[in-house]
Amino acid sequence: MREIAYFMLEPRAREAPSIRLGSRALRWETPRLERFLWRGYRVSLYLFPCRLEGTKRLRWWMERIGSALEERGTALWLTPELEAAWEDALRGRAGSLKVTVDRSRHTRIETVQTAPQAGDTLHLYLDADLQRTLRSALQQQIETLQATKPEGKGKEACAGAAVVVDVQTGGVLAAVSLPDYDLASWRQNYAALATAQGAPLVNRVLNGQYAPGSAFKPAVAASALAAGIITPQSTVNCGGRYTYYAGYQPRCLQLGHRGAVSMVTALRHSCNIYFYDVGRRLGVDTFSATAQQLGLGAPCGTELPETTGRLTWSTDKNYQAGLALMAAIGQGNTSVSPLQLAAYAGALARDGQRPALHFAQSTTDAAGNITWQAQPEVLAQAPGGAAVFAPIREGMAQMAQTLRTLRESPIPLACKTGSPQLAGTLADGTHYTNSVLIGYGPVQQPRFAVAVVIEYGGGGSNAAPVLRAAADWFAAAGMA
Repeated sequence: MREIAYFMLEPRAREAPSIRLGSRALRWETPRLERFLWRGYRVSLYLFPCRLEGTKRLRWWMERIGSALEERGTALWLTPELEAAWEDALRGRAGSLKVTVDRSRHTRIETVQTAPQAGDTLHLYLDADLQRTLRSALQQQIETLQATKPEGKGKEACAGAAVVVDVQTGGVLAAVSLPDYDLASWRQNYAALATAQGAPLVNRVLNGQYAPGSAFKPAVAASALAAGIITPQSTVNCGGRYTYYAGYQPRCLQLGHRGAVSMVTALRHSCNIYFYDVGRRLGVDTFSATAQQLGLGAPCGTELPETTGRLTWSTDKNYQAGLALMAAIGQGNTSVSPLQLAAYAGALARDGQRPALHFAQSTTDAAGNITWQAQPEVLAQAPGGAAVFAPIREGMAQMAQTLRTLRESPIPLACKTGSPQLAGTLADGTHYTNSVLIGYGPVQQPRFAVAVVIEYGGGGSNAAPVLRAAADWFAAAGMA
């Protein structure tokens, strides 16, 4: 009989937050769940063998478990891929029992031939309380945009993703994809979910692909500084239109700036003209290579299947000079996942060191002994170190100060917003935009990095409340 899986979830503890996936080795009979639900510290969720699927008993248990988790303020984030990735460690070893009966079947002798051996327990970096906080913040912001913003400015917001990572360890502390769905009824409702607006079955954290928009600009700045194309003091004149090419002259909104613009000012106010010019002089292949070193368009190192995404290169079939300009502000052919954006934010916070991201923190055997421990790993180092990234971090810190929500944060934050255009146009000819934001905090000694994407969110600043919610959580927890 095929067994799907079962998972054990622990409510958050300040000193050792964890979500645990348990071994399946000893689950040869229907477990009694009351003692897990109502006694002690641990809460367990079981997905039963196939013969129980769809029964009233299974639905009753799932509802009971869901109520218990809600009462305890615990969020649940499950991925079958994670369980599958650690199958060998979780499986354990099945036992065998010899049963001897006489002809009358009245005498029965049971002899254990082989004792079952429990598999390891997998401990994750995910923090259930932070997970719940992040989900609530993202959901609330989507609903707020729908209710308060005009057409094309966020009213159409319908979906999104948010990720929080530990800058030092690379541990994924929270990961949210919306819309989501009820795990207790997804099988019965699969047909509706598969065609539902917002594609709830898509894991946007791992598999969503989005143009980063202006959140890409720090990568261009890092590449240009490392190559010696610019210095932190170099300026580009922003007159509102880039006139280098006669046949293609894209614009800049000139929000908060004009005239001679330095790199820090260009990051603070997201000047397109500055990055058109720097990107053109640098070359698309050079700044795309740096972006890849920083985590965009590159695997994040996790245990889970994830999209690679793509960057813009001069070898692309549709390449032309105008495409390079668009790529320099995070559009063109460039598309990346929210998880990659979080890795990228972490790399910027660490002066170009890109940490490998992990959901899994450790495994322990039945006796509680650690059998495996995740180790911090640097996947790539962008050139230049602090000399290159210090002014970039200053520009991102200054940008956070332009947004009231972040300026009033209890933790000093740095961020870069993005407002990548979508294909759909409004009646006035302007484009719908996504909201993209990367950030980290505290500014001086970064502890956590955040990436947020809101589809049709109407501009990057509309994602700021989600970053603020994460910062508030860390401040309340005394963890930053």
